[in-house]
Amino acid sequence: MKLFIVAGEASGDLHASGLVRSLLERDPSIRIFGLGGAKMREAGVEIVEDITAQAAVGVVEVVGVLGYFWKLFKRTKKLLAEERPDAVILTDFPEFNLRLAGVAKKLGLPVIYFISPQLWAWRSGRVKVVKQSVDRMLVLFEFEERWYRERGVDSVHVGHPILDQLEKSTDRATPRAALGLPPDGPLFGLFPGSRRKELRYNFPIMAEAAKLIAAEVPGAKFVTGLAPRITAEMIAPFEKSTGLAFHPVAGRTVEAYRACDVALVASGTATLECAVVGTPLVVVYDMSLPTLLLAHVLTGGREHYSLPNIVAGRTIVPEFYGTRAKPRAIADAAKKWLEPAEKAKGERDFDAMRAKLGRPGALAVAAEEVLRFLREKR
Repeated sequence: MKLFIVAGEASGDLHASGLVRSLLERDPSIRIFGLGGAKMREAGVEIVEDITAQAAVGVVEVVGVLGYFWKLFKRTKKLLAEERPDAVILTDFPEFNLRLAGVAKKLGLPVIYFISPQLWAWRSGRVKVVKQSVDRMLVLFEFEERWYRERGVDSVHVGHPILDQLEKSTDRATPRAALGLPPDGPLFGLFPGSRRKELRYNFPIMAEAAKLIAAEVPGAKFVTGLAPRITAEMIAPFEKSTGLAFHPVAGRTVEAYRACDVALVASGTATLECAVVGTPLVVVYDMSLPTLLLAHVLTGGREHYSLPNIVAGRTIVPEFYGTRAKPRAIADAAKKWLEPAEKAKGERDFDAMRAKLGRPGALAVAAEEVLRFLREKR
């Protein structure tokens, strides 16, 4: 048996690698090849092309890498026609993967989609493409299963892999010691995102908010979580301009979350990770004006954009997007988390949100669903 799998971003690469490991544990004879990153390669995938470094930050910014992805798409189409895998597994990354699903369908190849594109959040009309091209959708959130089934898509809720990877923690001292951070005083985390464009948009705002916090919270200290493509040298100019030490930490983001009393986090999977470990957070996300306007049109002006609030179904963390992402407002929201009553309420909210994610073991459930699907097709 051979499977072709695609993941285009860091989070997709991580979750797809876990799915691959679970599949190979159950059947080591499966050959799995595809497009992805280092984690998928380590899990046993024959990587045809590492595409994770090419991910773009927004709807408009993606134009800069269209040429690369168009050539890759044509090569992948040819590869699928030649190799004819038993199934194609697509992980998130909708701009590329939904088109590839259509190609696979025309070739008569079964398509499994693992980690749904957030069509319920924006561009919901694309569910028609999913209905036509995807044989089974494996979703992370319970409400997604209902949403897809109501629209005629075969979907299964497998749970969220994050529960296999992260646990709630109230121990701040141990991670602070491990990271060489000051043991005392309020510690604020800055997590600007995994891409350099996100750093360019988000970190100046976070740094200015940090400057306000430092002036108003006695003993405030800071730590900055660095994604693989973000370096300490990129942070240094902001340390110089604000006069603050941001203590950049590379490759240990979860430890940094756990160390913090409050975190400023760029919108995305990181916000959910932070909430799952139980660290109070403020969601920050700036973007170019064209992207901001287009996103507003495509989403219909949603009330919530951050995953903790979407999963909870209500506002449990403050979020500041686009023109609302002002340092003063962000600093005030961060400081509010230091109030005992606010912190206690947040802990209850995070517990309730965590319960909605299901139970640990999502990757094992997803692997079983893939194998069950393949048996059905046979």
